[in-house]
Amino acid sequence: MDELIISDSEMQGAEFYLATITGWNNTSGVKFQIDGQEETQKGYKQMLMCRPLKVGSRVVVMKYSGSYVVLGEISMPNSWKKIPSLASGATLTDVIAKVNELLAWLRTEGILWT
Repeated sequence: MDELIISDSEMQGAEFYLATITGWNNTSGVKFQIDGQEETQKGYKQMLMCRPLKVGSRVVVMKYSGSYVVLGEISMPNSWKKIPSLASGATLTDVIAKVNELLAWLRTEGILWT
């Protein structure tokens, strides 16, 4: 199932849980452990708007029709890195330094893989 389309009446059968990410990869999906339960043995899909998840991330999971979808991460607002804009007179060295700073942060957050 590549599309998830649920009407209001169908939503009444959905269940929502808090969980912790235990693993993931681009092929098999996200593994998690719902609070008070055992870790999932198979991978599940996540919402595309959900930033890439790190092991240990707290998430909201929806169970619907016997399957799960990770809806999103629970985190503090503004937990994303803020990198100031470059001035219009920035040199190539300034631009390269800011790009490298951003790439380093993306790697530490698990958002970018090399």
